[in-house]
Order: sequence, then structure tokens, then C-alpha cells
Amino acid sequence: MAKSVIAHKTIPPFNSLRAFESTARHMSLSRAAEELNVSRGAISQQIKVLETFLEQKLLVRNGSQIALTEQAMTYLPLLTDTFKNLSVGTQNLFGGNASHTLTIRVAQSFCNAWLLGRLADFQRKYPLIKLKFFSTVNLYPSEEQAVDIEIINGYGNWSNRKAEQLTQHEEWVVVASRGYISRYDLSQSVETIATYPKIGTIGYSEGWKDWFNLHSSGMPFTEPLLEFDSTQLSMEAAGQGLGMLLAKTILVEDALKAGDLVVVHPRRMQSQSHHYLIVNPNSQNQYKVMQFTQWLLSTFED
Repeated sequence: MAKSVIAHKTIPPFNSLRAFESTARHMSLSRAAEELNVSRGAISQQIKVLETFLEQKLLVRNGSQIALTEQAMTYLPLLTDTFKNLSVGTQNLFGGNASHTLTIRVAQSFCNAWLLGRLADFQRKYPLIKLKFFSTVNLYPSEEQAVDIEIINGYGNWSNRKAEQLTQHEEWVVVASRGYISRYDLSQSVETIATYPKIGTIGYSEGWKDWFNLHSSGMPFTEPLLEFDSTQLSMEAAGQGLGMLLAKTILVEDALKAGDLVVVHPRRMQSQSHHYLIVNPNSQNQYKVMQFTQWLLSTFED
């Protein structure tokens, strides 16, 4: 009967949770009492309240020493993270950081081709969070501490940064405008296609040479007539029919859906680089960072 009653109780008393979390974190009733500014007896009583509520033993006492049960060890990190998030969130929303803006450094092409089209969803879900963007080509702010989040393309080999890979299967694909394919027959052999006008994007370690090598190592091809230092400009040039473009799928997927560009060859090339999310551990705005990070990761799961 008791089990059915507890099923309707979802959250234990707050004070009992605080008492247990502090005690388990310090492995000391006395230190928990000092931290929470109550008596040792009050801490012990609150832990008994929690154990009664959960109908589970959490602490094993052996004289002045205490030990955590297996379930208590599992419960502790959940409570610690919850209290930390609650504290940081309260400070950000109601404390001195309430008006703090979340700053994000992002690759310009990724921002224009992918992120901007999805930001309306973030604004609907988090209307109070202000965002300030800096492109990776902009040196301001010059210090890493001034940026809360970075979204960049790379290889994940940053020894002094904790990077989370956003994309798992990035590929290179050949695209062009409908006007371009009306002038150039892309059904011809690869040797013929190799002579067609191309657009190149500066800064990537992979390019047209690698794509043609997939067909035949050392295959001759004409160099791009136009090169740009951002995929955004390369895509705009391709949209104007100035050449075919080798681009990452994540950057052209929206243009393909809109019909602005068309995949003109079935051969795809696996990308060695991916897009990564890097969070500044020294950010004073961790609650907003967490909200943006969770939202961004969820968009890649959809």
C-alpha cells in the first residue's frame, strides 16, 4: 500500500534534499550543518525525512563515519547538478547577470546558410535571451573569455578546448544552379565535366582535386575560375550560374530544399572535418549557455 502512495509523490521536501546533498557531497554531517547553517541534529533529522519519503536507506552510519548506499551514490550527482543549475539560473534571471547577452562566435557561412533559418525557433522558446554574434573572420572580441560559445568547422584536435561534435556524417556534394545545368550537360563523362567552369572555396583542406581523385587518381581537371574565402559567397556565385560548386551538405541543404541549387552529380565525398560546439568554461553566463547548447543539439537530432 505504501508503494502506491509514494508513486503520487514526485518531489521530496526541499530541505531534506539539501541536507542529504550537502552531507553526501562532504561525507560529513558536521560539515553539512556548517554549510547550511543549521545544527547537526537538524541535518540528521532531514535525512531521516528523506529516507522515509523514498522508503530507501541512503546513509550507513558506523560511529562517527558515514557511507553512501548504492542508490544514494546514484542520486547524489543528480541533486548536485540540479542545485547548481537552479543557483546559476536564478542568478542569471534575477541577479546581476539578468541582462547579460549571450555572445557567440560562429563561422559566417554556417551562420548564414544554416543557423539563421532556425533561430526563430530558439527565439520562440527563449524570448528573454539576447544573442550577439561575431563571425570567425572578426577578431573582436579578441579574448576567448569574451565569448560564451563558438561554433566552428574543424577536426576536433584542440588540445586546450572541450569540443562537442555537432555533425556526424558531413559530405561534399557538387551543386549548381538550374541556369548552369541548362548550359552544361552534366550527364557527360567525368572527364568532360572536369573541364566545366568551377567555383572554389578557400580555406578547406579538401577540394576539387580530392573529388576528382575519387574517380581516378591524378585525373586532370581545370582549376576553378572563381574562388572565394567563404562558402556563403561561393554559394551566391553558384546561384548566379557562374560555375558548379563543391560544398558541404550541411551548408547547402536549405538551398537545395528551396530549389536555389541542385545536386548535379551522384558522387559524394566524405568530409574529414565537422562542425563543433565549444563552450567557454569561464563564461559567467552558464545558464543561458546551457539553454542555447541544449537547443542547438536538439536541432541536429530532429
